[in-house]
Amino acid sequence: MPGQSAIVTIDSFYARRLNNERRILVYLPSGYEERTSKRYPVLYMHAGQRAFEPAKPGTESWNIHKAADRLIEEGIIEEIIIVAIAHVRPVTSNEYYHFVAPAAEAKHIACTGLDYEHFIIRDLKPYIDRRFRTLPDPANTGLIGSSAGGLSTYHIGFRNPDVFGKLIMLSPYFVKAWLDENGEAKLGEETLYRPYTDKLPLKLWFDIGDAEGLFLPRHVRGVVDRLVAAGYRYGEDIGYLLKPDAAHQEADWGERVHIPLIFMFGKTPGRVAAVELLGRDSAALKGMKTQINAVARYDNGLELSVLNGDYRVQDPEVLEVLPDGTVKPKREGETAVTLTVDGVEATRTYRVVNELSEFVNVAMSVEVPPESAPAESIYGGMGMKLMRDGDGRYAGRFLVPRDTGYRFRFTRGFRRFETAADGSALPNRAFRAAEDLVLHYKVERWEEKAVDSPERRSHADQTF
Repeated sequence: MPGQSAIVTIDSFYARRLNNERRILVYLPSGYEERTSKRYPVLYMHAGQRAFEPAKPGTESWNIHKAADRLIEEGIIEEIIIVAIAHVRPVTSNEYYHFVAPAAEAKHIACTGLDYEHFIIRDLKPYIDRRFRTLPDPANTGLIGSSAGGLSTYHIGFRNPDVFGKLIMLSPYFVKAWLDENGEAKLGEETLYRPYTDKLPLKLWFDIGDAEGLFLPRHVRGVVDRLVAAGYRYGEDIGYLLKPDAAHQEADWGERVHIPLIFMFGKTPGRVAAVELLGRDSAALKGMKTQINAVARYDNGLELSVLNGDYRVQDPEVLEVLPDGTVKPKREGETAVTLTVDGVEATRTYRVVNELSEFVNVAMSVEVPPESAPAESIYGGMGMKLMRDGDGRYAGRFLVPRDTGYRFRFTRGFRRFETAADGSALPNRAFRAAEDLVLHYKVERWEEKAVDSPERRSHADQTF
């Protein structure tokens, strides 16, 4: 009878070009010690200090080992080894940036992604292949990361398809976006990735939540669409999921990490069990555009957004729906829309209105505990800086993209979050900017000092 899975810790692993050390955590599946002739696929994971447990009390974890244990025990995926690579705090350089850092960071943060890439390929992987029973070929070697780690996965993987054949990118930090009410577009955007459009022997996974603030789904969907146009077969070579209500933090990535594990390491193809039409159920003749997020759910747990759907519209004089889910309004009214995927149908009623603005106003005010030296500003959701507006009060007004979702805690400095009155951690506050909002909050208490792992994150990888 095979034993339980295990996690092996390797301390102070040295990276030659980076000239630094970090901890490596290796997940070995159940039965590894007993099946001495068996070799295993390997998944390398960025930000590994949060892979299996919280880095410190009050922080979050993916708990990816629990997802792997369950999927392996149920016979859904093959047995795999997971190599979690602890991140090194980006004080003067960021290992996840290959070629460019956001302008706000570039003055004090160097890009050491190429040296980090060398470390994984030239230092770490040879060691793992020697010490553990791996299948070292690219078809059995994967790389996974989220946020800036997703950006790193993208660059390392596309530059080295002879090493990594499976790339998993959750909420990749492809574009730095910020609120800019004075700009013509009302939103500033800075591209951080290099486009790779050649068809390579890669299997790719991309996803994004629809409550990640200014990490916008279109930034990821655009990359996926270009790769599909380059020849990657959707559902086979490449998968994409726009996950409803998911935020930009470890708990949310951990809740859905089983999905790309199934896509990459699933033993047998699943069958479509259900289809759902998600997102806004209205479209406008003027203003913002509506795109249906159609999700197909499979009997093995896989979920995929439908990028090329067979839509039928009951009243085509009201609207039409393009295969990519884009709604083309024609006149005010409502009609039913039906999508069929592998014989499974979903129907939803959509309404066409005259106009919907692309942006909405969010007015936010916050009461805070009395302080002898109050800060001039505090922060709410991404890009939401609230200025001091009298004793114990902060306020701000923001123009944000309609339908963007935000999950956050107030902070008065780098990860110095609000807490409950007794000092315990608070759940995230949440709102969705589907219309103009006036929000009032009260902070009970501030943390005395920042809570995070020693490998402190850059702005790109913060949870707000």
